[in-house]
Amino acid sequence: MKNFKLPELVIFDMDGTMLDTEPLALEGWHISAQNQGIDITFEAFAKIFEKVVGRNQTHCRQIMLDNLGADFDFEAGYNFYLSHIDAHFEKHGAPLKSGLLPLLDKLEEMNIKKCVATSTAKERATHKLAKSDLIHRFEIIVGGDEVAHSKPDPEIFLKAAKACNTLPKNCLVIEDSIAGTEGGFYAGMRVILIPDTQQPSVQTRRMAWAVCSSLDEVTSLFRSLQTL
Repeated sequence: MKNFKLPELVIFDMDGTMLDTEPLALEGWHISAQNQGIDITFEAFAKIFEKVVGRNQTHCRQIMLDNLGADFDFEAGYNFYLSHIDAHFEKHGAPLKSGLLPLLDKLEEMNIKKCVATSTAKERATHKLAKSDLIHRFEIIVGGDEVAHSKPDPEIFLKAAKACNTLPKNCLVIEDSIAGTEGGFYAGMRVILIPDTQQPSVQTRRMAWAVCSSLDEVTSLFRSLQTL
């Protein structure tokens, strides 16, 4: 890493990377399927859920219908899953990933810009980040409904970089999903992968500049790079 150049912009994914919401999403979606009379175990549904992690609402709809049947009311399921997460936020507060706030502090100390590129729709992402008291810490938020193509297409990352007036080669993406890691790589950016509910393949790991176990480890990495 002797020739490593610090990024000008760090692009964060949201769910599963900054917010520990993927287990809540899985739970909400599974309950919504059961409410519609679909007899499926939690373990079986978890395998379906893995396919939607990192994808936008359009792709999520198709995956759910392909796996649960054309009669599955996606809109009802989607609204239930959202209300399930909102209820948790109201009762317990925002489930932040360990190490998030120290990492944001470190990047601000180093004058590195930060933004969010999430497959979640812009309005919904803004709501969740506001509830989490995080929204003021980012330059911009790019939502999944603001791009034509879902991750792993690089469009959302390139849009975020352009909005922050930063070349892709000077960006670093922090992601938990396979689709997000591939999208950042295809955008010509370095990617730090922190696996959450998905276990990436060897090929996906090779696309990552670094694979870390937590955001705390990412903060330690930036501290070490600061001294190079």
